[in-house]
Amino acid sequence: MNTTLDAQKSRDAAIAQVDANADDAWKRYALGFIAEVSADLDEFTTDDLWDAGLIKPREPRALGPVMRRAAKRGLIATTGEFRASRYRNCAPLPVWASV
Repeated sequence: MNTTLDAQKSRDAAIAQVDANADDAWKRYALGFIAEVSADLDEFTTDDLWDAGLIKPREPRALGPVMRRAAKRGLIATTGEFRASRYRNCAPLPVWASV
């Protein structure tokens, strides 16, 4: 049994479900917000987006799929670094760079 592959499939399914349940208008707004903020910041985390005024949706995890979408569109890229979250019990957050 390949537990890594199973974990990746479970993660991808959870991300897809959160994305499917998120409000389309909020996802468009968040993508535009990321584009604006990333133009001003060299590096940032999702905590920085919340601090910059990103309006939280009903389900804040919806930001994850939007970040992935922004990366696929070439707006941002992961740096490979992580920072402790100020809002999620010091959970490691990816550091993103504007492209």
